[in-house]
Amino acid sequence: MIAPLSANRAAPMPDATMDYRQPAAGLADQVSFFYHFRHDGDRLDEINRAEFAQLRFILAGDHGQCHFVDGTVQAIPPIVLQGPTTGTTRLTGSGPVEVVGMGLMPAGWAALVPMEASAAANRLFDAADLFGPRVVAARDSLRLAPDLDARVAVLESLLTDLITAAARPFDGFVHHVNAWLADSVAPDLDDLLARTGLSLAQVERRCKRYFGSPPKLLARKYRALRTAIAITHADADLDLILAEGYFDQSHLIREMKHFTGMTPAAFAAQPTVFNQLIAKRIELERQHPIGRRSVVT
Repeated sequence: MIAPLSANRAAPMPDATMDYRQPAAGLADQVSFFYHFRHDGDRLDEINRAEFAQLRFILAGDHGQCHFVDGTVQAIPPIVLQGPTTGTTRLTGSGPVEVVGMGLMPAGWAALVPMEASAAANRLFDAADLFGPRVVAARDSLRLAPDLDARVAVLESLLTDLITAAARPFDGFVHHVNAWLADSVAPDLDDLLARTGLSLAQVERRCKRYFGSPPKLLARKYRALRTAIAITHADADLDLILAEGYFDQSHLIREMKHFTGMTPAAFAAQPTVFNQLIAKRIELERQHPIGRRSVVT
């Protein structure tokens, strides 16, 4: 049996702040959230959870390094495209740092980037090289914008321009995968095959194209993240997740450690700065969970 977890959490560190905005309806297929991160300390050394692909603009401070779950370490460009991650990442650098960015949904990746997400998983790319002068001009505008809402307007205009220029059609396959992930604590692969009407090889190929991982790894990743959200909020459905999602306590600990960087007990007792700062984002995710938006979260 899996032991109960403490719900006590430490207060966020005072030198780090994070704020989120949801995208306009027309970009909800492409973007999960826009965000502003500021760290005023002298040194940044934080663990971030497994996540969607990201497009980030470093507005001030040291660009630092990103340490991926497979051991790869890369210097972070001033405007960076990060592929989807299959485990935790460690971010290191000197402070203070200010970043504005967005999470790219699978459809957003497909609309913007001419490579399979699986080929870009756990890697960084210089977005200025990929997208050209548009993103450089957007960074200048972001620095001049007075607040996050004004910065979101800059980013939404940029995305609309980039997507129009790329003119790659959205594949509705991601809708089925999002719903599949949202509808069960332990998604069954046969259910996804039935939803899509595709063969196993086709489903695996398309999951790698849009999500950066095969479907079984996706299911593991979102089960662990759903568990983390439930622990953060002491959700009533946590017992169901623990009972149906994991073989035993050792299995739970391994999965949580891999995808969030912390064991369940450690996460509940004292989450990292990044995990504390995602509280606002988690509230938005609970209102609009994966696969539940009128257009897809």
